[in-house]
Amino acid sequence: MRKTRAVTGLLTLMALAALPHAAMAQTKVNGVIAGRSGANMMVRTATGTTTVTLNDATKVEEKKGALKLQKSTMAATSLIPGLKVEVSGTPGPNNTVVATTVKFNSGDLTTANEIAGGVNPTAQQASANAAAIGADQQAIAANKAGIAANAAGEDSLKNRMNNMGTYDTRATATVYFANGSTVIDAKGKADLSALAAQTKGISGYMVQVAGYASATGNAAINDKLTDERAQNVIMYLEQTGNIPLYRMLAPAAMGASHPAASNATAEGQAENRRVVVTIVVNKGVAGN
Repeated sequence: MRKTRAVTGLLTLMALAALPHAAMAQTKVNGVIAGRSGANMMVRTATGTTTVTLNDATKVEEKKGALKLQKSTMAATSLIPGLKVEVSGTPGPNNTVVATTVKFNSGDLTTANEIAGGVNPTAQQASANAAAIGADQQAIAANKAGIAANAAGEDSLKNRMNNMGTYDTRATATVYFANGSTVIDAKGKADLSALAAQTKGISGYMVQVAGYASATGNAAINDKLTDERAQNVIMYLEQTGNIPLYRMLAPAAMGASHPAASNATAEGQAENRRVVVTIVVNKGVAGN
């Protein structure tokens, strides 16, 4: 009996001694995302910049409601530069933090998207672009004029990338879609698989996915199509290409903006129904 008590007491003391170390192992980081590179996320705090490492076990939560008590699970693609985050995790190598959970407020995500340059064209712009499509030369000229009038928004995706730092493009692929469809065809799947294979030799890579539509249909439908096309491409890259979500930058639904060809012909419209996937590396983080 005495021996049993002694062993029990020793185990209790060992457990109590371990508690401070377990507590010390937990780290919290509050700040703003300054950039992304591979599995790493740079968070700017009041005292400097901390590198936070994401992995498949990292939980990303959006806090909602007046008291911020409602939570919903989000994809790691929501973690974009300019977003205020609360990170909980454990110390990693080279003064990094391995994230267990990353939380942010829903309003802060909206603000971060606005800072990023507004990748979604306004309904007014998209409608004006669509309304300009017609069979005669006057309609074609009106379409060109509409595109020129939207020149201020033409570089929205470029500005967004600039806000996230200077990136090098390493590889790109374009997937085309049938009219009104969000299904990736056989060629598109083959091209995405080939692109995913190229990432194996690229250190610190990120994936930018941007969806586009032709200028037929209304703005709401085009926005929905481009978002679903981009999401389906991301899903394919994750499930078949084995690219983890934490390497994806937030997908851009570009609607009918940035046409690759004239929307006045069926051929041009087919070229505009696309998702462009780009493999990029942050120059600063890569040391280029």
